[in-house]
Amino acid sequence: MGLFQQENMSLIRASAGLGVFGLRDIEILAEACICQYGAALAKVHAWLGAGVDIEDIYLDGLAAAARLLGEWWLSDRIDFVKVTIGVHCLQQILYELSPQFLQRANQKFNGYRAIFFSTPNSQHGFGSVMVAEFFRREGWKVSNVAPESESDVVRELTQQWFEVVGFSVCSDRGWPALKSLILKARQVSLNPNVQIMIGGPMVDLNPDLAAVLGADLIGGDARVSQRLARQNIKRLELAA
Repeated sequence: MGLFQQENMSLIRASAGLGVFGLRDIEILAEACICQYGAALAKVHAWLGAGVDIEDIYLDGLAAAARLLGEWWLSDRIDFVKVTIGVHCLQQILYELSPQFLQRANQKFNGYRAIFFSTPNSQHGFGSVMVAEFFRREGWKVSNVAPESESDVVRELTQQWFEVVGFSVCSDRGWPALKSLILKARQVSLNPNVQIMIGGPMVDLNPDLAAVLGADLIGGDARVSQRLARQNIKRLELAA
């Protein structure tokens, strides 16, 4: 199977909620994340002990649980406090697993830098942390920032050169402000060809959001996002 076919299959699996785990597995993890961090972490370690690949745990386990929490929130099954607790728990599990996940990392810097911002003032930075892990494993120098204001974004982009700047879109509120922030990011970036990537639950629901917000790339499956970003940069380099 070719690279683009693999990426397409990954996107189809992600959008359909398919993976190595059944729905009940993901429900149990999501419920544990709301109630008890220790139980959630034990569930993940049980998967590791059973020989499940850590990449599958990231994409088909943790990311799927985050999506499910979002679905429960939208359907009013849980409130904002519970979804925040659950997503924070998943993020803590990511931090716990990170050293093991990065054991496979390309130790040689590939020459590219990326920075990922969660939505300003958002409580949910899980998606950007997940994507950063996959970029970092492929040799990127990665920064992950939870900005409190536009000035935090401007400061980062005027101090360092980045090939990719990513923004997580967690809700449908504040799109005009995010569009303005993306435009500002282009204006102040040290890299005149900086590539803006957006991702998050709202992007999944709105395929045209990149055009609306003025972004270059849509991040989906974290593994695919890294590949697409690198391919796009290579294309720009060849065209220069």
